[in-house]
Amino acid sequence: MRSQNLHSLEYIASHFAQELPIMAEMRRDLEQVGLLNMAVSPVEGALLAFFARSHGVKKVVEIGTLYGYSTLWLARALPSEGRIWSLDVEAERSEQARTYAQKAGLAEFIEFVSGPALEKLPELESHGPFDLVFIDADKAAYMDYLHWADRHLKSGGLMIGDNTFLFGAVYDQPTRANFSQGRAVEVMKEFNSWLASSPSYNSIMIPTLEGMTVAVKK
Repeated sequence: MRSQNLHSLEYIASHFAQELPIMAEMRRDLEQVGLLNMAVSPVEGALLAFFARSHGVKKVVEIGTLYGYSTLWLARALPSEGRIWSLDVEAERSEQARTYAQKAGLAEFIEFVSGPALEKLPELESHGPFDLVFIDADKAAYMDYLHWADRHLKSGGLMIGDNTFLFGAVYDQPTRANFSQGRAVEVMKEFNSWLASSPSYNSIMIPTLEGMTVAVKK
């Protein structure tokens, strides 16, 4: 089944997820340093861009930059006045992402913020309310990120969480030992359940390979 899913995703990517050359280069660089599995796939990136365009998104908070692959997909979907605040705990990754954004000609849309997200998010609040919050960082902190986003999303805004299958740990045996136990599993289950049951959101989980939970604030 997973093999079939991979083939279907390759088909979707070839038709609906056209990368910029620098984005393909970034994925090759991520693979070389063993971080490719931490980035969204081209199909997931195209999904983010689709949601951003279809909802007229202008102001985005991204929690978890890595090298900025998802950031570039989102930036491509923004109008000329759009803005992304992308946070990562590691300054080196933020600088790397800024370099890719400059090569892509999209740096003007993005402000890279370095430091622990829960410390930096309050500094962004004056720019809110936001149209979209994308969460793809420390899995054990997803509920903290959710509650922050809930307070600072506008009505009609999007909250999107990636890796919400947690590599199978939320419904079955995980495929990664580091998610076989500990707080991350319970937090991710709570994250999905909260959005599924909240009367303040219309929510759905998209069965990408690693799961993507999408919710629209009423």
